[in-house]
Amino acid sequence: MTKSIPRRDRSSNRVAAGLAALLFILPCRSEAQDALQAPRPYPLTLHDCIAIALGENPALEATRYDVFSAAQEVRAAQGMLLPQLTGTANYELFSGSPTSKFSVVNLGNVSPSGVVVAPKTVGWTGIELYAAHLTYPLFKDGSILGLNNAPAIAEKKAKKQALAWTVNLRREDVIYRISDEFIVTVSARNRMGLAERRVKLLGQSVAITQEQQKQGLKLPIDLRLAKEQFSAAQTLAKLLHEEATAGSLALSKSLGLSSPSKLYLSNTLPDPPDPPPTTEQLVGACLSHHPSLQVQRAVIDQAKQDYRLERYRLYPSVYLDGSANYIDDFNPSNNASVYTGAIAISVPIFDFGAQLATTRAKLMKYKAEEARLLSTADDVSYEVLKAYESIYVLSHNILSLQDDVSKAQRDVQVLESQQQQGIAEPLTVIEKELHLIAKQDDLEGIKARQLATYALLQKAAGGAWKWIP
Repeated sequence: MTKSIPRRDRSSNRVAAGLAALLFILPCRSEAQDALQAPRPYPLTLHDCIAIALGENPALEATRYDVFSAAQEVRAAQGMLLPQLTGTANYELFSGSPTSKFSVVNLGNVSPSGVVVAPKTVGWTGIELYAAHLTYPLFKDGSILGLNNAPAIAEKKAKKQALAWTVNLRREDVIYRISDEFIVTVSARNRMGLAERRVKLLGQSVAITQEQQKQGLKLPIDLRLAKEQFSAAQTLAKLLHEEATAGSLALSKSLGLSSPSKLYLSNTLPDPPDPPPTTEQLVGACLSHHPSLQVQRAVIDQAKQDYRLERYRLYPSVYLDGSANYIDDFNPSNNASVYTGAIAISVPIFDFGAQLATTRAKLMKYKAEEARLLSTADDVSYEVLKAYESIYVLSHNILSLQDDVSKAQRDVQVLESQQQQGIAEPLTVIEKELHLIAKQDDLEGIKARQLATYALLQKAAGGAWKWIP
């Protein structure tokens, strides 16, 4: 007796193996994605943040697309002034007999006077019409054979140039925004230590004041004042923490990160430029190379070309028209081919002054844009000078605070030495250290504002002066 052994379905084994492999691969893919989104092994500096933001900023990307769109508009304007070739194909059904000499060909027998003697009557018959038409503007809107830089083309080129300079403006905006967010965030994080130290010292001050009040050495108003200072220090520390959190959130969004937890920043702020550029050099460079002025010059050129375009529309236009027609009549042996060619001249005679008014309006627009160039130059100079003024005031305050910090550090060291000898009171030492912390916090805050103002100066200069490349 033969015992049959069932064969195993290898296809089911392959499916099971595939499912097992898939279950193995899916966690691996998730781990790979986590690895790709893992934080950088080193903290990001300001230069790193700027480099990332320049590739992630949507406004900068949109401006680049605008430039590409303007380039295609230039090509379209050039093509509109070159020969245009179009083709048509028609199929018509005809039944009956023609009644006039203007009907379709093959009328039948026609007398010399053009009267149909024996009209030809047909049933439903198809007629095929094929045609090719060529139009070439020889002179139109200032274009000569489409070979010169006509106003319609020059206007599109000026628009493209303006958008290209706008990219530089957007780039400087991104650099300033990232610089400001980085400086605010890092400065707030660095000052958190001072805020926590202030809270700790004021807590000790409240405890000492309570003990001295019990001994009759302090009044209740002294305790209330100490508690108010302690509460204000806690509020200040919380606000500083929220400022750092908000800065991290804004900076992570600007860098294209999904969460602020993935943002690892360096705790070192960049150094201020040494020495800063002179006003004469900076203003001179701005007035010759500032992107805002270059944009306005391109806008002036665009308005000028618009005016030239409308002015040329007051002149006659000359076209070359040519066509080739092929007609397949009722009888396949009776076809017709027609070729025509003409030079057409279009002369504007009278339109109630509409085109002349349009030309004058474009001229006034051109004059307005020319006048606006001087206004833009004044605005650039004013922004640069205001940034310099702010930097001077902040630098003066930094020098004054550095002197105060040095004196406060000396007083704290003296009192700590006296406290070790049992001479100085604990509250006096705490007050002096709190005074030192307040001066240090003010100094760090003003230094951060000075760096942010240098970033503002670079933006005001339009990149003509580079503090952060």
